[in-house]
Amino acid sequence: MTSRILQAEFSLTQTLDRPVSGRVFFEHVIRDNLDAGRPDQVSLIFDRRLMRRGPRSTPGRFRTRVITDGVTPSLHVDYKHTSIKQYHKEGRALRTETTINDTRDFEIGKRLTNLPALREIGFSANRRLLRVQRLNHDPILGADQLSAITGPTLTPGGTRIPGLPVAQPRSHALFAALLIFRLQPRGFTNRDMRELSAQLRGIPTLSPAQMTYDLRRLRAHDMIERLPRTHRYRVTELGLHAAMLLTRLHDRVLPTGLGELTELTELAAVNALPHSKLRTAATAYKHAIDELIHDNGLAA
Repeated sequence: MTSRILQAEFSLTQTLDRPVSGRVFFEHVIRDNLDAGRPDQVSLIFDRRLMRRGPRSTPGRFRTRVITDGVTPSLHVDYKHTSIKQYHKEGRALRTETTINDTRDFEIGKRLTNLPALREIGFSANRRLLRVQRLNHDPILGADQLSAITGPTLTPGGTRIPGLPVAQPRSHALFAALLIFRLQPRGFTNRDMRELSAQLRGIPTLSPAQMTYDLRRLRAHDMIERLPRTHRYRVTELGLHAAMLLTRLHDRVLPTGLGELTELTELAAVNALPHSKLRTAATAYKHAIDELIHDNGLAA
C-alpha cells in the first residue's frame, strides 16, 4: 500500500532575545499587516498567479484573519486549502507555520516522494510572508530610545550619568524648557536654563552647579549639544521631538488617565459624576478577574 500525504506543516521559529518587547513587536505586526490576505499579497507569498475572473478563477476567500486563543493573537493568511499561521509562541519566539492540506493546490501529487517539493513550497512561503510584512515604525527601537533617555548611561570613560525619569518634576521642567529654547537661533546658556527651569518648577532659584549637573545629563542623552568654542547649547532634533512627546504625555495623558482610574470620592458620588470609558473598562476587567478566581476556587 502506498503512503500518501494528507497534510504537511512547515514552520519557522525565530527566538527573541527580549520576550516582552517581542510581544509588543508582534502586536504591531498584526496591526500593520491586515492586508496580507489580499490577492496581490497572497500571490507574492505563495509565488502563484491568481486568476480573479473566468472559468479557471482561483478558488478561495482572500482575507486576513486575526484569531485570539486566550490572550495569544495569531495572524492567518489562506490560499485555496493552504494556510499560514503566525503567532508569538510561548512569549519567547515569532513562529510562522505553513499548513498544506491539499498538495494539488500546487500541482503536486500526494505520494511521499513529493515531500521535498512540498518542503520547498512551505518554507519559501514562510520566508516570503516575513519579507512582505512591514511596520510603520520599530517598537523595539522605540523602547530602546525611551530607555536611553530615561535610564542611566555610561560615558566613553566609564562615568555613569543618571537618566531623565519622565514623571520626575526636575526632568519635566527640563523637557519643557527645551521646547522654548529650540526657538532661539543662538542657543542658550547655563544661566538661561537655570532661570527658566526654576520658574517651571516653582522654586526660587537653582545654583550654577545644579544646572551644570542637569546640562550634563541632557548632553549625555543627546537632548542638547554644545556650540563649538562657546558656553552655549542648542536643542538637538532628538531633544525637540522627545521633549514634545514626553511633555504632552506627562501633562495630558498620564494625569487624565490616572484621574479617570482613581476611586470616586464621596463628593463625586453625591454629584453622580459619570464613569469614564477607561474607568468602566478597568472595573469590568477587575470583575472578570475576580470571577475567574472564584470559579477556579483560588480565593482564600
